[in-house]
Amino acid sequence: MRKTDLIMKDEDARRLRLRIFLLKNENDDLQDQLAFANDRIDCLEQEGDEVRAALDTTRDGLQRHEAESRIQTRELNMLKVRVISSP
Repeated sequence: MRKTDLIMKDEDARRLRLRIFLLKNENDDLQDQLAFANDRIDCLEQEGDEVRAALDTTRDGLQRHEAESRIQTRELNMLKVRVISSP
């Protein structure tokens, strides 16, 4: 009976060592996945910042063009009034 108990304890110890090994391996895989995901997030954040900056630049340009268009429309209307008012 004693020998059977020792064999069972040895088998339990082996199973535990195998389980520890597998969990460490799984942990390493999860750490790699996490690092990859963090790198991807960093890239996406940088791309988002670049797109946001480009959008701001485009919006500023659009506002300038709209202002210039309003000025030109006002000047054109003033010229039309002068032409109509001229004898």
